[in-house]
Amino acid sequence: MKKKYTKTPEGTLVLATAEQIADPKVEKFEVEIAESVPQDNPMKELEGIVRDLAGDVKAVVEKQKEQLAAYEKAAQRGFILPGAKPSEDSPAFGPFLSVYEQNAKAAGMSVKEAMEFFGGYDLALQGKELQDKFRHPHHIIDESTRIEMAKFYCLLLRAGYDPRAMAKFIDTYGKAVDTPIGDGGNVFPLPKPIEAEILAFAREVSVVLQYARVWPMASDKMGIPSETGAVTVGWGNTTYEKEPEVTEVELSASELSAFSVVKNATLADSVSDIVGWLNSALSEAAGLELDNQAFNGTGSPFYGLLNATYGAYYPVVLSGALVSDMTADDLSNMIAKLDGLKKQGARFFMNGQILHYVRTLKDDQNRPIFTETIGSAVPGTIWGYPYSESIKMPSAPAANTPFMVFGNLRYFGLGRRLDVATLGVNPYLLWETNRTAFKLYQRWAMKVGLRKGFARLLTAEEEST
Repeated sequence: MKKKYTKTPEGTLVLATAEQIADPKVEKFEVEIAESVPQDNPMKELEGIVRDLAGDVKAVVEKQKEQLAAYEKAAQRGFILPGAKPSEDSPAFGPFLSVYEQNAKAAGMSVKEAMEFFGGYDLALQGKELQDKFRHPHHIIDESTRIEMAKFYCLLLRAGYDPRAMAKFIDTYGKAVDTPIGDGGNVFPLPKPIEAEILAFAREVSVVLQYARVWPMASDKMGIPSETGAVTVGWGNTTYEKEPEVTEVELSASELSAFSVVKNATLADSVSDIVGWLNSALSEAAGLELDNQAFNGTGSPFYGLLNATYGAYYPVVLSGALVSDMTADDLSNMIAKLDGLKKQGARFFMNGQILHYVRTLKDDQNRPIFTETIGSAVPGTIWGYPYSESIKMPSAPAANTPFMVFGNLRYFGLGRRLDVATLGVNPYLLWETNRTAFKLYQRWAMKVGLRKGFARLLTAEEEST
């Protein structure tokens, strides 16, 4: 049977009187009373009521926990959480925030500003690829750096076409650099921390950035010592007044641009890690082009180590015109060309396809010159010297073509012009195909500092028939 109850000011349920039942203003609770419960025992009735209420509350709590867990997983994947739209002027709040509130909290601004300057981009998602140790085994950014990079790139994406975002960009980043913003307002200076991260990720794929000495350049031209041992020495208590020989190598910076395009639909996709993609793609392209010039450069703009006139000083020529004519003695001869101290820190540089032939070479005692233990943490060696692969070096050289270098890249001068790097955004160049163009602009200089610190291996000329 059913009975009606009312609630006292203390929250206790009591059996309703006839007057309370008749009064529509009184809140009443109708409860089903089991017939087995004695009706003349109010304590038994209350025990049944409390038991029923406790069961209902437990079910509600369990359901809420399931919903909160589902919301948390959705938020981690970058989906916008359901709920009322936040006030534009409200600060970020609550344990489960909308994308706008998350961005406001991360950027230290109001929700209105976050909506205006970052739109639907989720700062919690952008740049996550840069923290993947499998994609970037040599350099991982910390969380605070990732947030700063996400803020920079997301603001830049909107500043390319939104004057308000442009003003915000200048106010935030323009004062921290010496380079003015130009080219119709679509070229943005790279703050030093962002430029440093681009350089770090470029180093992952660039051999020359890993092993060469990088000289910071405050101007477009800079002289560096050639390291030829130009020091005068003498015995006794008299210092010779003769000036020592001074030999310098002049580095002259040239412009390097890495150009890429992205579909506007991808840029608008709030769950796409466009920050990680852009940073990786542009830095990788720039790093590989530095390798290309360092090894293969023909003078436009730089001469590389494989060049006969300005590159490695010592040539070693195979007995034949094919890479398969290479012998173990050829590689030993490359090592022998360098003076004793110049061999310190030296290594072989070649394309991965050339390494295949090296691994098959043996000495006159039929022992392999390539030493590597499978599964060992110690990298392999060639005649006891380490090696590096560069995908920009020749993989199938023709006759009379250099394809391998031996030496220490510390004898190779690499200059980086400071305070000039920019990132350009052009949403109008390819508007007919709904794509946005991006260009990373830098200035680099390079030159062989000590030619006699390098030997190069080349194929022989074709035999005349």
